[in-house]
Amino acid sequence: MPALKNSCSVTLSAALALALVAASLTAEAVPLYYNGFEVNTTDWSAPATRVPSGTNGISSASGSFHAQTSGAPFGSWGGYNYGAGNAVPTVFQEYYTSVDIYLDVGGGWANNTRFDFSSAINNNLGTHKRDYIFNAGFYNDDDGSPGAGTDRFIISASNNSQPGSAYAKNPGRSPIAISTSGWYTFEHHFYDDGGVLAVDMSIFDAANMLINSWTLSDPLDLIAGIGGNRYGWFDYNQFSTLAFDNAQLSVNVVPVPAAVWLFGSALGLLQVVRRRTTPET
Repeated sequence: MPALKNSCSVTLSAALALALVAASLTAEAVPLYYNGFEVNTTDWSAPATRVPSGTNGISSASGSFHAQTSGAPFGSWGGYNYGAGNAVPTVFQEYYTSVDIYLDVGGGWANNTRFDFSSAINNNLGTHKRDYIFNAGFYNDDDGSPGAGTDRFIISASNNSQPGSAYAKNPGRSPIAISTSGWYTFEHHFYDDGGVLAVDMSIFDAANMLINSWTLSDPLDLIAGIGGNRYGWFDYNQFSTLAFDNAQLSVNVVPVPAAVWLFGSALGLLQVVRRRTTPET
């Protein structure tokens, strides 16, 4: 019996250690979909054209190719509702979408040339719920808006599209100015904020430094009524050439490192030993 008691004690210690290690883990974003346009433009509608790095003087954000458009292409991030399809009932899980967009400040654009980029989400029945839209435009005017008097892009965030119900310069939407040409990552982070859907809409530069972030949330968007991803869409575009790259959807997954596997294996072995040393009754 003393040997059996010690075995149980070690088993409990291993279980406790396993629980402590598991509790210390943090979720990591794991891609479910990615297209860097190295091979094709799969999942993106026309007019999305794959072009080699250097086209129109723009080096790809990564690799040797990127995409460009003169219209309003959209993609489904590998398929609606995390790939399950359209109108498929889906339980919400935290996720990210992102795309790199080249902002060409020196492109010679006319003042008030605009584009939008939306990442939309479905309801729990798997159909459209709401759009979350970066409203952007090129400006060189001097009207007191951010960066006034310089060549710059002004960007804000809303649930509406330009040019009707939204405006990049809208002072009520905390617009920012970007005056340096380059690749910028436009990211949407969809998450549960105390039972309500919240979306952080962030812009990062090519060095992955945060430029700005907006958080949109509606108290009526209860998580129970929210599903999976819908489209990414340049829903409004006045630019003759707009370059984009590295379209991606990721979900948060808790990793299982080797330490946890080893603890689990040891725990299983000790349970076998304990069973073998348990006297028959």
